[in-house]
Amino acid sequence: MGIAVADLDRSVEFYTGILGMKLTEIFRYGDSEVGHGTAVLAGAFVRGDKDTIHHRMSIFTLRNPVAPAPGAQTLGLHHIAFEFDTRADLLELYHLFKSEGIPIVNARIGGPGNHARFYGLDPDGNILEFYSLIDQIGWDEKVHVYPQIQEIELDDFDFDEYERLRLTLDDTSWGNLDAEQLRLSTKTNN
Repeated sequence: MGIAVADLDRSVEFYTGILGMKLTEIFRYGDSEVGHGTAVLAGAFVRGDKDTIHHRMSIFTLRNPVAPAPGAQTLGLHHIAFEFDTRADLLELYHLFKSEGIPIVNARIGGPGNHARFYGLDPDGNILEFYSLIDQIGWDEKVHVYPQIQEIELDDFDFDEYERLRLTLDDTSWGNLDAEQLRLSTKTNN
């Protein structure tokens, strides 16, 4: 995946410093040099913390960032998703976003994939999704029933109860799940 950004150094700092990716290399072309096609002026390659591959993501600045792509209207990248191994890792990043004042769009459960997640913005306003414990497709190739998408506050969300209900409720009950019953604050006040 490759994204075009306004400020290469700022974006590299975000993806490495905040998201913990590793920088493989940065390259800068002169105004008359051709590299990565004629549109790219500079770029960087980043990879996951434990990756040994060259890169998972390319970050580019363009020679003419306002030039329309051939045939483009308003279509393009919607969001970039990052999976975390644990909910503790997810919450750690959520708290880092909050403490650093990085914009958080919202946090949700339900919907396709049926996982707890939050959405934030990178320095160029690209939407980033962060999640853990996404549904798996079984041997039967069937998509699991899921509740409607509902916004949540991750700091007030009972992950344990969510997982327990996800594994024990029948499809109808699970599909009608109300996120309000998963708020930790309502349980401690009762």
